[in-house]
Amino acid sequence: MLGKYLSFCHSEDASSSNKCYLTVIEELCPQFSLADLRKSTNNFDENQVTRRSVFNTVYKGCLKHNGVTDYAVTLKRLKSKSDQWKFRKEIEFHCQLSHPNLDSLIGFCDHKEEKILVYEHMSNGSLYDCLRSKDIEPLSWKKRLEICIGAARGLHYLHTGAKRPIFHCDIKPQNILLDNNMVPKLSHLGFSLQGPLLRSKAKPIKVDMMIGTPGFMAPEYVLTKTFTDKCDVYSFGIVLMVVLSTSYKQSFFEKMYMMADSDLFLEEPLYLMTPYVDIPSFLERISVDEIIDPVLLGKTAPESLGVFIDITKRCLSKDANERPDMGEVQVELEQALALQEEADACSEP
Repeated sequence: MLGKYLSFCHSEDASSSNKCYLTVIEELCPQFSLADLRKSTNNFDENQVTRRSVFNTVYKGCLKHNGVTDYAVTLKRLKSKSDQWKFRKEIEFHCQLSHPNLDSLIGFCDHKEEKILVYEHMSNGSLYDCLRSKDIEPLSWKKRLEICIGAARGLHYLHTGAKRPIFHCDIKPQNILLDNNMVPKLSHLGFSLQGPLLRSKAKPIKVDMMIGTPGFMAPEYVLTKTFTDKCDVYSFGIVLMVVLSTSYKQSFFEKMYMMADSDLFLEEPLYLMTPYVDIPSFLERISVDEIIDPVLLGKTAPESLGVFIDITKRCLSKDANERPDMGEVQVELEQALALQEEADACSEP
């Protein structure tokens, strides 16, 4: 939708083109004043900061929105004006997309000194927060499955729900946010890539700069700097392993690095990205009980866990062509949940 609008905004004068661009964007996504955002965060008070990264600082604030005076929001304040391309891309994608498992962009601020994105506040933080926090009750197996299903739906929508597929490029638990009902929302679309029209033959996208998080990137992507939807599927497979195994005491990667034999650590150039383990081979050498979060032991139906492990291994296949698409991943996870619910019903007195 946005691409169609923007095609009418071409101008040889840069300032005129930029003004037209912003007018189109504002029709689709409200713009907030810098003064309003300063007020919402008590002048960007450090006490309002919820997260920091190389690219931005994230604040919690309150704004008047949809008739609510104190509507809780999250503000993503970019650190560098050179990241304006990322700022615009995230707005463009959110203007094109609408899905219950995608983070909701409320508006933005495009001040000459500040670039800020405004989202609905996700009161339960990220999936990573919920898995690693020792201050909250560990997630049950059913809840973990429900979160994975929602995230799979969101990613499947990105791949197939628009005229051109969108590849997220940085799927990880930190980018799966949870609202007050624990509904997962995929976030951080600023580094996403857009493929050709769906009716066109799918082609890998060559990138100049590596995008993503070490440990979650597909091997072929690291080796060739080309991205396809199956690279997102691989990353999602790592997410599934993290969900299965991570506790507040130990992450999946910590467990894996401790348990993996030396021959599973791959050579350059993969090794330069991270202590890179041949994960498919690693999974063949261990039992589930060795890697699973201890709080889940004895609380998962064997049939449910079997389906989960099978689809996880398929997502992590070394051959990208053997990986399932996200629609199939979603269906298999739904089957794992149904099997768990059936087992729970049978065990009730």
